[in-house]
Amino acid sequence: MNKKAFPRFVTWCFLSVLFLSSHAWPGEGSTLRVEPPNWWTGFKETGLQLMIHGQDIAKYDVALDYPGIRVERVTRVKSPNYLFVYLDIGTETKPGAFDITFSHDGKTISHQYQLLKKNPDPAHAAGFSSADNIYLIKPDRFANGNPDNYNVECMCYTVDRSNPGGRHGGDIKGIADRLDYISELGFTAIWLNPLLENKMPDFSYHGYSTTDFYRVDPRYGSNEEYRDLVQRSRSMGIGVIMDMIINHIGSAHWWMQDLPTDDWLNHQEEWQITSHEHISEQDIYAADADKKSFSDGWFVETMPDLNQRNPLLADYLTQNALWWIEYLGLAGIRMDTYPYPDKTFMPEWSRRVMLVYPDFNFVGEEWTDNPSAITYWQAGNVIRDGYVSYLTSLMDFPLQNALR
Repeated sequence: MNKKAFPRFVTWCFLSVLFLSSHAWPGEGSTLRVEPPNWWTGFKETGLQLMIHGQDIAKYDVALDYPGIRVERVTRVKSPNYLFVYLDIGTETKPGAFDITFSHDGKTISHQYQLLKKNPDPAHAAGFSSADNIYLIKPDRFANGNPDNYNVECMCYTVDRSNPGGRHGGDIKGIADRLDYISELGFTAIWLNPLLENKMPDFSYHGYSTTDFYRVDPRYGSNEEYRDLVQRSRSMGIGVIMDMIINHIGSAHWWMQDLPTDDWLNHQEEWQITSHEHISEQDIYAADADKKSFSDGWFVETMPDLNQRNPLLADYLTQNALWWIEYLGLAGIRMDTYPYPDKTFMPEWSRRVMLVYPDFNFVGEEWTDNPSAITYWQAGNVIRDGYVSYLTSLMDFPLQNALR
């Protein structure tokens, strides 16, 4: 991460009071990357997008044979190394494993995919509420439970506690080992700053430069450890809120070596910084150029801005949220920089999440001291420009600033 972004993240910290065999990382024997790595039966939406990445995979035909599942469509894009395969999973489909077959010019690649059963217990993804007392944790700065993950091969830089902007060694085990402490303090939920992979060459201890949407950073632990932490916390009456970023990625994200389309990013050819003029999205008289300058601009050069107007990317990001909610059993999502992604995408993202998990909850970050600018994004408000939101709650920065 560019050091220009350092003040924002440091200030923010102080101011804001299985993997399954169907998914292999590059180099682990699989010729294909398939995301999501698995899915579940029992979702209200029967459609599933699979992003397939592999050398010249766009040349291949796709087939599968499993009761209740059919290939709805296959989308090819500019990069020959992607296929977007849309499946329809019938409501009566049984959990199980099946092979997806890719065929071209006499060559066949087979990839086994896993369907699990969605957890039927509403408590599995019961959201936080105003009754909760929430503790914010920046994992790298909280506690070290496993010194063996200090220095992970191929993760760019290692623990150096003498460096204020470097990794200091906190991890998932450090949090798990101190759940009793958190409970004794009276907290009923914990909000964890991002734990996903940040394989950046410098300055990413904060976690806001995602380089893999389906992998926990190995310096924190593993996907399984994250899930175990959430489940153990639930058993102690502590919900876990996941910090999620869908406005941007880190410049070392694997996509950046092979972007699927010409419009996967905003300002894809030459990056431009955002204006940070939040109010432009709410002003009915604002010029379109001013709105785009805000929403399409990048935070810094090392945080490429995602274009959620691309329908393939929009589906990918929505499914990623659903995957983590079901996989972990979350109590909520804290959505980073809520006004910055495409304005029309965010209510659709919220609607689709709440359709699957009606007892869930999420909170948006609109970092401004103007109460009316914050309430614009709140579900249930009647907005002059006709904007309809499904966002259940927002962070109260006006109150926080007054308390300071």
